[in-house]
Amino acid sequence: MSKVVSLKNVYFGYEGKLVLENINVDIYEGDYFGIVGANGSGKSTLIKLMLNILKPLKGSIKLFDTDINKFKNWGTIGYVNQKATSFNTSFPATVEEVVGLNLFSKIGMFKRIKKKDLQKVYEVLEIVGMQNYTKKLIGNLSGGQQQKVFIARALISSPKIIFLDEPTVGIDMKSQEEFYELLERLNKEFNITIVIISHDIGIISEKVNKLACINNKRLIFHEKNLNISKSNILKEIYGDGIRILSHNYNEK
Repeated sequence: MSKVVSLKNVYFGYEGKLVLENINVDIYEGDYFGIVGANGSGKSTLIKLMLNILKPLKGSIKLFDTDINKFKNWGTIGYVNQKATSFNTSFPATVEEVVGLNLFSKIGMFKRIKKKDLQKVYEVLEIVGMQNYTKKLIGNLSGGQQQKVFIARALISSPKIIFLDEPTVGIDMKSQEEFYELLERLNKEFNITIVIISHDIGIISEKVNKLACINNKRLIFHEKNLNISKSNILKEIYGDGIRILSHNYNEK
């Protein structure tokens, strides 16, 4: 398998304060790579470094074996950040229009979308199960439906890897399960490499094949076959002082 992302001895900080220290990451084609950690631990920062949104203080970052500063083929990379902070739900756009926005980098901002381009929009909406919502206003959809549309928007450029930053924030449990099933399908059926930040430690630890915990500016890695327990992951994130509470109840 070829490397899709590679970070070597990467350091990053804000105003002289280190956030990430000596980070070494290799993500391979076909990986389903999860990132967990406490709030403020540097999870989003790590993804932004991989996307060249932020620049490291030290170290090297490569995408598809190319130095990130020389990388040009950004169409192979999709990015879905937190819906709540990235999208104005009152914006009067249809599902079809939102997904089609990602076509303008290819066809030109002021050019009309052709029939073959619209067909691509319909194809990716069918992949995410939103083909019956093309004319619906994006603001009238549920949180889970909106995130599926954002996945479709990322898919329009046929990416080889998709980065997701806590995409299930504010989404109900049923929609979360459907969302993770969709990601699993994209990974297995379409061989799209998935890199996801999530607070859903229980679900993520079951879905991914590699898991990185951020703690004290460093990364701790787990392969899926290690069968690491959720309680051990929580201790790595929050320390040994954490207590795991079990809630037992009887349904009536």
